[in-house]
Amino acid sequence: MKITIKKTIEETHELELPAYRKNICYYYKIISETQAIQICFANGSESIAVNYTSIALNGTEVATQEEFDAKLNQVFTLISEKASL
Repeated sequence: MKITIKKTIEETHELELPAYRKNICYYYKIISETQAIQICFANGSESIAVNYTSIALNGTEVATQEEFDAKLNQVFTLISEKASL
């Protein structure tokens, strides 16, 4: 006989804000329990937006403030250049 058991694990972690996360297309600066600044740097689809903290924590790895700031400046420059065309 074969059975499947599904388990759900819930963990609580303490984050010091602001916290920084990244993945393959995004950098996040978590600024509150509910909000994060999101930088998308996908080629041709660059954007800066506010998103949910839960999205910033899902499938991401830890980033640094320096990484976030560098990517923010890069994306801001690209958006500014597109806006001036």
